[in-house]
Amino acid sequence: MARVVRAALMLPLISLTLGISFLSGLNLYLVTFLTSLAVQQGWIDSALHPAVAALGHPAVLVLSLGFFLTEFIIDKIPWVDSLWDSVHTVVRPVGAGMLSFIILRDAGLTSDSTTAILAGLGGVIALSTHLTKSAVRLLLNASPEPFSNILASLAEDITVACLLLLLFKAPVTGFAACLVLLAGTWMVLPHLLRILKTSLWLMWKKFTAVRSAPLPPDGVLPNALTIRQEKQLYDLLETEASGVAPAAAWAVPCITGKIRQFPSLRAHRFGTLVSPAQHPGTLAFLQRGWLRHDAVSLSLAGCTVRHETTILSENLVIHHAVDGPQVVFRFIRGEALLVADLVADLRCRLGLEAPAIGSSSNQSLPSTATTVWTAPPGLRH
Repeated sequence: MARVVRAALMLPLISLTLGISFLSGLNLYLVTFLTSLAVQQGWIDSALHPAVAALGHPAVLVLSLGFFLTEFIIDKIPWVDSLWDSVHTVVRPVGAGMLSFIILRDAGLTSDSTTAILAGLGGVIALSTHLTKSAVRLLLNASPEPFSNILASLAEDITVACLLLLLFKAPVTGFAACLVLLAGTWMVLPHLLRILKTSLWLMWKKFTAVRSAPLPPDGVLPNALTIRQEKQLYDLLETEASGVAPAAAWAVPCITGKIRQFPSLRAHRFGTLVSPAQHPGTLAFLQRGWLRHDAVSLSLAGCTVRHETTILSENLVIHHAVDGPQVVFRFIRGEALLVADLVADLRCRLGLEAPAIGSSSNQSLPSTATTVWTAPPGLRH
């Protein structure tokens, strides 16, 4: 009989434990506070109550409430919340693992090795939700308005409270809801991590790079390519079989940003943007990756190109006015003059009128400066 009761409690116990771990990745202190409060108020299934009884101590309730109120305020302040999240990259997974260990140990239904494995799994689950939360919040912080950040924080708190109460009353159903969110988290996490990586890199460069650094005195744009990049460019443009590597009018490292209707390009990728000397109406982007290095060509026919300045980067935006494709190439904030010179060089190579604003005068561009040109519709390589 005891074995039957033990087996009947295992699934709800594991569901409650891993569900708490999942929610701890969003807000560890709110989870701890509500769990402690639920123990004192008797909101948890009586069969599982002994497993979480230790969390009902008044000291746990008071401390978790204090930390939650602190995080509630900090989590609404742009950029400060991202700094808080960076510190909690360790705190939340470790805290989730400790909560899982305490619950499983006090329940006494699992062996020591099984308890340790499930506690470790809880930490991993919490880490995945924490990274997703951090990446989304960092992306929202890059927007100029603060309201999306506040709404996201409130939505997280409400989600945690609702799912946690569901876990207390129906652990299996609540964990099933957490599993659905967890599956979605793992699907979008790679993309969000790329956003996080590029945003952090641009943020670091913004505060460490020289602002509006001038080009060399001779005004020559950088055009050096590695042997691998020369081969990529050669294969991409199908240069005539002379064995001669194609020349680059200029080649500059950058990052892809938002992309619309360019299936061959991938957003938030590091690479090199190249203007081939033999093809003035074409740009090539040589993507860098762990296992493969893709190359993509972009025709400038009928496109509008503009230089925009955002919070983290100087952007070269290519937009086709007819069918709507658009791609953004992001440069660090210290390269405002470089981006302006890229636009000016494209104009000169295409025989268009020189822009009114450029780096030829070696003066910095204002933060709102925009340089626009449109390539003739008939220009194709």
